[in-house]
Amino acid sequence: MTMILRAWTAAAVLAGLATVARAEDAAALLARAPALSLDGPVTSLTAPVEVAQAGWGPFRRLCVAQVLLRPSDGAEVAAAPPTCFTVEDARNDNGTWRLSLRAELGGAGPDIPIAVTRDATGHFGQVRITVPEGVPPIPPPQLERLHAVMQAAVQAHGLERATIAPNMPFVIPLPISAVNPGMHVDGGGFTCSPEGQGQVRGRSVIVASCQASLSAEVSPGRSMRITAAGHFAIDVETGLVLRHGYGSFLVLDADPNGSMGRTEMRGVSRQSLQ
Repeated sequence: MTMILRAWTAAAVLAGLATVARAEDAAALLARAPALSLDGPVTSLTAPVEVAQAGWGPFRRLCVAQVLLRPSDGAEVAAAPPTCFTVEDARNDNGTWRLSLRAELGGAGPDIPIAVTRDATGHFGQVRITVPEGVPPIPPPQLERLHAVMQAAVQAHGLERATIAPNMPFVIPLPISAVNPGMHVDGGGFTCSPEGQGQVRGRSVIVASCQASLSAEVSPGRSMRITAAGHFAIDVETGLVLRHGYGSFLVLDADPNGSMGRTEMRGVSRQSLQ
């Protein structure tokens, strides 16, 4: 995550996207978050709903696209190509789904074949990575980190079995600290408030507003803080996030050595599982 943020920061400075902007709190981020694409209106959640009673569904592709906003006019500018997982194979083995995925890193490297299980309670097993043909052997420390990145990536898109009740907050995990131990995620992820029920492509979902706060020391004496807030649609049957749309605000303090001033960036993230 730190490497990605550094790359974003460099790209933002070069593109004129980093600026001293008006700070945005969670309410402001929620107000400008992208709307979710739903089949129809959201109805009230009047009773508790149990989510994640199956490990998988008829899903073939998950993509996350993140963009930065240009300070002058708020236009969206891609900081990097979308990151996607394509489902090559999905088999139900007595309630535990065995998934073969291809991770597409958006030009950051070759596609990475991975295998992972997800059981009927929504629990992901350990990711297994196959080094693509023609790629030199990956040194063990880098391979271990790649495993951690892929593990966090799949876990961040769903809930394990839980009951979501009216007016009761719940958390969508954001396991970034497993990849970067120095990064702190308040509450362990996105803290969500259920707004109601809806449908996405005919599947029942819980619609929620969620927010997260992250912080880290990126170098001695230099801190980074990220606030994000937006809308999530959670598949009732599997507990997986079918859609998200959130706004983000990043603050990177000035380098104490004077090599770089304070940097602020506004962004947007959109996710789709279909």
